[in-house]
Amino acid sequence: MATGHARLDAELPGGGWPLGAMTELLQPMADGAVWSLLLPALAAHWQASGETVVLVRPPHEPFIPALSAAGLPAQAVLWVRAETATAALWAAEQALRCADVGSVVTWLPGARTADLRRLQGAAARRAGSLLFVLRPEG
Repeated sequence: MATGHARLDAELPGGGWPLGAMTELLQPMADGAVWSLLLPALAAHWQASGETVVLVRPPHEPFIPALSAAGLPAQAVLWVRAETATAALWAAEQALRCADVGSVVTWLPGARTADLRRLQGAAARRAGSLLFVLRPEG
């Protein structure tokens, strides 16, 4: 899936974000801004498939007018407020199992390797899905 950033597409294997796989983004700050990086692909994927974009445990409430202005309207977004990391992991995994979900973006700052493997397996079962896991560096 094209990222919406030509220079990034040129550097990524396959020319964009992988479908049916997990993309892990490590951030210098846990609540760092990622929307300008992810929104073009999320909006394009929604426009092509009509499938919901699920945001699991973002550090801040999503600003729907900005998402809409970037091509991702309110009806395309499901925001999951998970109270714990365990609940966030569970919600992301369940979202990937849902036939009407095309993209999942989840913030999992303390995810263990086994947790990430579970999510990767869930994404692999959905060949056309986008999965982004955001974690702090280190």
